[in-house]
Amino acid sequence: MSTVVKVSAFAAALVAVFALAWAIGSAVGPLDEAPPPPTSEHQGHHPGGTP
Repeated sequence: MSTVVKVSAFAAALVAVFALAWAIGSAVGPLDEAPPPPTSEHQGHHPGGTP
């Protein structure tokens, strides 16, 4: 294999890896979003109870 073929194959593989990572990231969505607020009633600590 010539050097040009090796470098072209490496570049193509690199592009494929980044394209796959981008596609998976787009499918999953952002991971840094805040969780939605709870919809149930408050079940937390009440004054006078045990900690």
